[in-house]
Amino acid sequence: MSTTQFGSMLRNARKRAGMTQSQLAEISTVSIRAIRDLELERTGSPRVQTVRLLADALRLDGVRRAELEAVAGPREVRSLYDDLPAPPATLASSIARAEETASLIGLLRSTGHQLVRVTGAPGMGKTTLLQNVAGELHRTGLVPVVFLDRAGGAPGSGHGVPRRLVSRVAEVIGCGAALDDVAGRLAADDVLLVVDGRDLDDRDQRDLRALVRLCRGLRVLIESRDLAAGRAGEITFTLFPLDVPEWDRPAAGAALAADSPVLRYVLSHCALLYPEKASAPETVAAVAGVCWLLDGIPAALESAVSWLLIYEPAELLRMAQVSPARLVTPPSGNGSPLVAWLRQALASLPSCRLAALRGLAGSGPWSVSDAVALLAGSGADAASAVHDLRARGLVRRVKSAPGEAQRFVVLNLIRHLLRGESGPQPPSYGVPLSWSPLRDVQPLTS
Repeated sequence: MSTTQFGSMLRNARKRAGMTQSQLAEISTVSIRAIRDLELERTGSPRVQTVRLLADALRLDGVRRAELEAVAGPREVRSLYDDLPAPPATLASSIARAEETASLIGLLRSTGHQLVRVTGAPGMGKTTLLQNVAGELHRTGLVPVVFLDRAGGAPGSGHGVPRRLVSRVAEVIGCGAALDDVAGRLAADDVLLVVDGRDLDDRDQRDLRALVRLCRGLRVLIESRDLAAGRAGEITFTLFPLDVPEWDRPAAGAALAADSPVLRYVLSHCALLYPEKASAPETVAAVAGVCWLLDGIPAALESAVSWLLIYEPAELLRMAQVSPARLVTPPSGNGSPLVAWLRQALASLPSCRLAALRGLAGSGPWSVSDAVALLAGSGADAASAVHDLRARGLVRRVKSAPGEAQRFVVLNLIRHLLRGESGPQPPSYGVPLSWSPLRDVQPLTS
């Protein structure tokens, strides 16, 4: 191929279409730098996928498209990007984590971070986040993605024939199943590998680190529910509950909804079923309460939204006050992995941490300084307890005003689980008096 011919042909086609390089980049998803380099003959053969994206954006067909593809010429070695399918896309609308998506993409693009473990409790949106990150890197960065679905059983668990990590990757990229074969196929590209940590045993972990050593362009995202510190060489990226407005100012409902993507998301679903009530102050107030009492956990809010089919927002609020664990169980009745995970997290707490959790659970948002008084201990002990409980996912952050100390609160779901273990406790903190007349809903057991 003649890069001069391709560069001039691309430039002429762009000008005929009346596009600037910036406009072509936006429509094609090929970076403006790549387009500029191609037109100025600063790069070698373009990838097959790059030529296709540019031709599609320029609306080339027939002879003109064939000419552009012909002058690009056949490639002796196809890129993984040309051979691999696009990563799976999210099929349903979800509560966006735009900031986390951008942060994780930035982390993967920086040097020195090849292994990133994305952790969080069930229902925090880890899988959706990984799909969004993989899709964005594939679309805008032209990065080939090896996205491994769950294997269905841990290696060596006895459930069918164990499927080793290396053999699964080899199957996707089309090469021999030996570690050297896989490394040789991956080494020529910048590649993103996405895998569920539950599918990896010690042997797979060793093989994964060997691939990282052999393939300097390989980046790995590992999904995990384990909030413990990651292995050596890993960066841990933890997903916590989403920020939701503090539920103590009923008069500010409209302003809260305008500022909160989470409230807007739930209200948009209310509008589909209760269009005449969706913008009413009492509806906004009830939704704000549900979001607060369900701790801003994406899966919990998705479950609450599904209950809107038979319960109005005011009824959902009362359910969240009486039995949030029941509300986060989908109508299908298949149980809540989140509640099971939280029960296990409580059972694994040392007695001193459980005592600290109980001491903090009865109070509204508190700072580390407040925790010193609530726990009647030293500043160092209180800070250590708060740090541990936060790292375990049992305490969430509450948005603070600029200049104020960072504040936290025990998950409402945890407070109700503790209440079930120790009998009745005082009413929930921070329940606005003006919302107390909301009619009762028959309590549902958790």
